[in-house]
Amino acid sequence: MRKTREQTAESKAKIIETAARLLRERGVEGASIADVMAAAGMTQGGFYRHFSSKNDMLAAATRHAFGAMAADFDRERDGADAALQAYVARYLSRDHIEHPGLGCPAAGFGCDAGRMPDILGGEFADGAEQLVTRVAAGLVAQGMPAADARAEAIRTLAMLIGTVVIARALGPSPLQNEIVAATQAKLASD
Repeated sequence: MRKTREQTAESKAKIIETAARLLRERGVEGASIADVMAAAGMTQGGFYRHFSSKNDMLAAATRHAFGAMAADFDRERDGADAALQAYVARYLSRDHIEHPGLGCPAAGFGCDAGRMPDILGGEFADGAEQLVTRVAAGLVAQGMPAADARAEAIRTLAMLIGTVVIARALGPSPLQNEIVAATQAKLASD
């Protein structure tokens, strides 16, 4: 039975979504073709109808993961300031810390991407730029001079990512709670 173009596109989208989730949960090594296809409910043999290689899939999954994060900003109807506040609250939430597969690609597999700059570097840089731009817009909406907003956006993202990476490494503990609370307090005071 032949698939329609629409069915083929839906299958590819499902593979990309699954790969993005597994990348964030398990890193590059934990997102093998076999793992992704099994989690997507498809046979491994169908993979090459959609992608030329695992690296092609990883790049598409990285684009998708960052695109989803940027889309969260763009859905906020109350402006850039509200979008930034909602983003920070979601980022530092218990849900984000405990469920990396649905969260930020930088906190999920940033170290892996750094080891694969020729494969993921461009996609990661484009995705990071999307987030920097949106965080900077939120800071400007809060009254920060535009000339200062980009550098502060970068610092804010670095603090958020670092907090989540450390919180995940610690697991549920008083220190994890303390680290998240300290970051929340710092960002609230800025």
